[in-house]
Amino acid sequence: MIAFLQGKVAGIKENALLLEVNGVGFQILMPLSALQEIKSGETLLIHTYLAHKEEAMLLYGFLSEKEKSLFTKVINVSGVGPKTGLAILSVLSVERFCQAIIEEDVKTISSVPGIGLKIAQRLILELQTKIKKEMEISPFYQRIRHSTQNNSDAVAALVALGYQQTMASKAVNEVESNSPKLNLQDLIRESLKLLMKQ
Repeated sequence: MIAFLQGKVAGIKENALLLEVNGVGFQILMPLSALQEIKSGETLLIHTYLAHKEEAMLLYGFLSEKEKSLFTKVINVSGVGPKTGLAILSVLSVERFCQAIIEEDVKTISSVPGIGLKIAQRLILELQTKIKKEMEISPFYQRIRHSTQNNSDAVAALVALGYQQTMASKAVNEVESNSPKLNLQDLIRESLKLLMKQ
């Protein structure tokens, strides 16, 4: 398998990056969010995944190892293919997707084009345990766990103040998505401000 490629960006074609490596051009399918960050002519290291199909071999690429890792987890879920994996990473960050899996947030997951209710539920069912296990050993996933715990505590605090669970959760998620590094106290304060405006 080709683990990564380093070369010069020759161009972008629809949903693919054209990367020149020692005179050889590779067409690499990538998330749209990643392609928007890439500039023609720059030198990049792309983490890659090679998928074999009967009619072709397709190369998928990612700007970080954590994106590639999530992609491989997603495409191993029954009924989910590489196209859906790219769609997820085009719409949601790795952190947001993992948080949605842990919180069983079907609405966020099904906001990705091509993912309906059944696929969202299957992703939660098959990935939740794997992601929770990685939270125990990986610093990256531990940060997600901390964020998830903060969100739960903030929602609980707002419910204790008399707000409905759904309203509190919506406010906390909105504040957290705009300011992901807030501590618990500030998260509660900003969420409360948002709720008082409604």
